[in-house]
Amino acid sequence: MRKIVLLACAMACLATSCVRQGRLPRADLARTGIDTSEYHKVIIAVTSRPTDELHSLMVVKGGEVIYERYQPGFDAQSLKVLWSASKSFTSTAIGLAVGDGKLRLDDKAVSFFTPEELPDTLSDWLQQMTVEDLLKMSSGFKQDHVGRCCSGEDFDWAKTILATEQFFEPGTLFSYNSMNSYLLSAIFSRATGEDVSTCLKRRVFAPLGIREDVWTYSPQGIFAGGWGLFLSTESLAKMGLLYARDGVWKGRRILPEGWAAQVGAPQILQDPAGRNPENDWAAGYGYHFWTCRHGFRMDGAHGQLVIILPEKDAVIVLTGFTDAPTEMNAVWQYIYPTL
Repeated sequence: MRKIVLLACAMACLATSCVRQGRLPRADLARTGIDTSEYHKVIIAVTSRPTDELHSLMVVKGGEVIYERYQPGFDAQSLKVLWSASKSFTSTAIGLAVGDGKLRLDDKAVSFFTPEELPDTLSDWLQQMTVEDLLKMSSGFKQDHVGRCCSGEDFDWAKTILATEQFFEPGTLFSYNSMNSYLLSAIFSRATGEDVSTCLKRRVFAPLGIREDVWTYSPQGIFAGGWGLFLSTESLAKMGLLYARDGVWKGRRILPEGWAAQVGAPQILQDPAGRNPENDWAAGYGYHFWTCRHGFRMDGAHGQLVIILPEKDAVIVLTGFTDAPTEMNAVWQYIYPTL
């Protein structure tokens, strides 16, 4: 009997430690009845090519981790470069500013920049461009300066972007461009007096128990917006769960009501001819989130994915160096039907 009591105390201490460290609870699969026996086939599918790697796979259902696997050298707390999945965090900050009444989606982007940052002559299209146009990748800009921004060269990012020629009327076409995200990051800073990183650490990361993060900034001290955030697999799962539950965390509203539905809805189509729900890259684009055949996702280069499934109260996180379509197809085949 004494051994049973000691074991119970030890388990309680372990559970308390998990909560204290901000970890998501791990599920008892016998209790949930979820069959995860084929989840490993996602790993097999992704790593079938010798050049591809899947660093982590985590599945969360009902707020609990039901499956996790890591390549040697990685674990739940290892920081991963998110690449363009960083854009969804910039969108999160914009949502907070909109909820606070400090920004509106129809605000004109140029209104947040100084005359020194703007071209001498403002085109009609540049004056027309809104915060929403930037969020849904329809700014009119085609040239992407991300390579130059990542080179370490010291120049004014916003001024360079705003001087770039626009090739179509804002709001009319989808054209993916990481510079749209940087402009949003700068606009957020001008509208709120706070950098995206500072805001998210205080208002989102702290309540979610996200404590380890690395950010990349422009020479002007503004978060890069479209790339440059490093987080762990578990932190990504927490953010996905926050969005799966309409911005509510443990009964506390973190994001404005309805923002999750807005960002994950197809606000614009990649192909003007129509939406293709069977193609995860032509199913529509929201506000710096991609619409999928099921749910919506954060998406970064080389297979950094956070698939958010509100209808299943589930989140699937994959990180690695691989081909994202292979990941997505394997998820739909081996994981989604069991949730």
